Amino acid sequence: MAQEYSDDEIEFSESEESEEDEEEKPVEEARKDAVYNIVGIHEKLEDIGWPDDIDWIQSLSVTVEDDELKAVDVNDDLAREMAFYTQALEGARDAYQKFEALGIPFLRPSDYYAEMVKSDTHMLKVKDKLLTQKKMMEEADERRKQREAKKFSKEVQAEKLKERAKQKKHDIESVKKWRKARSDSGYTEGEDEFPVNVENGGPSAKKRRVLASPGDRSGGKDRRNREKRDAKYGHGGRKGLKKKNTAESAADDSSFRGMKRKGGF
Repeated sequence: MAQEYSDDEIEFSESEESEEDEEEKPVEEARKDAVYNIVGIHEKLEDIGWPDDIDWIQSLSVTVEDDELKAVDVNDDLAREMAFYTQALEGARDAYQKFEALGIPFLRPSDYYAEMVKSDTHMLKVKDKLLTQKKMMEEADERRKQREAKKFSKEVQAEKLKERAKQKKHDIESVKKWRKARSDSGYTEGEDEFPVNVENGGPSAKKRRVLASPGDRSGGKDRRNREKRDAKYGHGGRKGLKKKNTAESAADDSSFRGMKRKGGF
């Protein structure tokens, strides 16, 4: 179905095309109503231009004229950029000499502090945030190290427990074989060849071996308890009868004092 356009839309589109054609076509001649007022242009230029007797400090204009710069090939990029650099350097030197001749300070002092774009309050907030982030990163790193150390310690502890269980099983089997060999020989051989090295089993095992009596199955525990009680309460039998009278003490009346009674008795 063909789309229908109104007359206004067609006229508007034609006017747009005509305006585009006019913009694309270059202006060959000046407009007939244009006025080229040379006198007025020079007057305006004198109004906005710098006067001839103005001081250099007001304009700070530096012009570098060098015949060698005019001979530079503009198509040579390296030579052209070098010419720009040389011209700027010569202009900076000229301005430096003029400032020194006028006695005007133009260099930034050593204690100069430029005004910050951000306020001190804002920068303090930024600093606090950065410190907080740094602290959080350090805490996270410390927690990670603790987890790794804990994991490693658990592995080491599990390995030690395995070794202890293996050694314990080996010792039990050795003792069983030793008992069987002693039983088979009628308890006449192997009395001094105990298969388990008790002295290398740690201080607790060595202590049990020293304190325990041959028939003590508690490993010397009863003897240690006996020694503790003896150290606390002493040795000997009952101490409750130490103040009991004897025949001599009952017959001794040297410390007896008679009581005075009424009537002289």
